Formats: sequence, C-alpha cells, structure tokens
Amino acid sequence: MTDTKRSGMKSAFDLAMERLEKSEGKLAALTAEQKRAIAEVESKAKAKIAEVEIMFQPKRAAALATGDPSQIEEVERQRRADLDKIRRQAEDEKERIRGA
Repeated sequence: MTDTKRSGMKSAFDLAMERLEKSEGKLAALTAEQKRAIAEVESKAKAKIAEVEIMFQPKRAAALATGDPSQIEEVERQRRADLDKIRRQAEDEKERIRGA
C-alpha cells in the first residue's frame, strides 16, 4: 500500500471530504454525548420503522386479498409516507444534536 502523502494520490474519500469542507466548512468532531444521542435516535427510529412494518402487514394482506390495485397502492403509499416521516424526523433530530 502506498503512502498517499508521499505519492500525492488521494483516496475518493479524501477528495469527497475536501469538497464537503469547501462547501459546508470544516466539520466539527462529535462529542461522546452527541454520538450517544445520535445512536439513541437511530435506535428509536429503527424500532418505529419495525413497528410500522408490522402494523402494515395485515393491511397489506387485506389489500392483496381484494385484488384491487388501487387499494394495494394506497396501502403501500401510506406505509411509505409513514416510513418517510419517521426517517425525516430522525434526520432532523440528528441534525439538531450535531448543531448543539
């Protein structure tokens, strides 16, 4: 493996981090408390996502049993909307934690 500092070559990760720093400024390192809080947010989001998936199983089965494509699509649309909401809320919370 070649030393990137001696060869002048940078990894894709290094290049991406440089572009990110140019566009958004230097990224601050997270504290242990922030890392813990973000992990907790992610854990809660995963649990909520699992809950939604379980909750929608009977609804999906009922929609499939009808054979009505519009009813199936409506159940899937609602499931996706619920999952997207959970993910957005988790990302918003993580951003709030990073900014604190």
